[in-house]
This record gives sequence, C-alpha cells and structure tokens, in this order.
Amino acid sequence: MLTQAIQAELKPHGFQRKGANWYLFSETMITVLNLQKSQYGATYFLNLGFWLQQIEHNDFPREYQCHVRTRASSLWPEGSHRPEAGAPRIADLLNIDEYSCDDGKRLEQISQFVAEKLVPVLKAGVTLEGLNQLLAEHDEFQITLAARNALKLPVSD
Repeated sequence: MLTQAIQAELKPHGFQRKGANWYLFSETMITVLNLQKSQYGATYFLNLGFWLQQIEHNDFPREYQCHVRTRASSLWPEGSHRPEAGAPRIADLLNIDEYSCDDGKRLEQISQFVAEKLVPVLKAGVTLEGLNQLLAEHDEFQITLAARNALKLPVSD
C-alpha cells in the first residue's frame, strides 16, 4: 500500500518506477527516490539521490550509487513523536512497528509529504541549477568528490 501511495503522487509528475525506485530524467541529471525497508522490521526510509550524467552515464542508478544523496528524514526532521502534539515526523510515519496510527491516516499523511515536500525537491534537482540551489539551502546532503568538482563546490575537509 505504501508503494502504491507514493506511485500515485509521483506518476503524474513524470516519474518512472523501477522496483523500489522512482526516476525523473533530464539530459544532465537523474533524480531518484528510493523506498527502503529495514531488515529488522516494518520500518521504511525514503532516500533521495541525484545522478550527474556528465560524470558517468547510467540509465537507472541506484540511490546509494548517486553522486548526491540524503534521507528525507534528514531534510525534514520536524514534527512530533506524539500524534496528539501535532503533525508527526516522516520518520515516525514510516515506522510501522513503533508508531501507532490509523493506516488510512498514515498513507494520507505520507502521500501529502511526498506531494508537498519530495516532489518539489526532486523536480528542482533534475537540473544542475536546481541541484546547486538545493545544496546551497541544505547541509544534509552527502556529495561525492566527483560531484563537488563537477558542480564547482568547495571540497570539505
């Protein structure tokens, strides 16, 4: 059900699904959204990746292979651990075992998160200019040295 909810939000924006990954393509970039299930239980993670075709061509890179990557819960840590205290964190919504919530409400909130948070970021990152803007606004991305060089970013120590 989780996969179908994500697919319903991404497909109208041109994302192509392959397994647990969704791809959006441009001539220079591929954005990847990956739904990862924990091996220890019913906990899921939404991972974002950006592949720069100028570094190496790849039709369907895995998120962990991407030149720039992060977890959705790192970009958006806000929210409450307690449902009665306000909107839940995405990390809690994706923790099926530990975070009790009505399934319909959970899927509705995850769909809303995908539509309002993930889609704009993934669509922005499909261009070099958009990716550079995202990197300027957020410190949570892991960036390979090849990507730092290609994007003319300072090399961190």
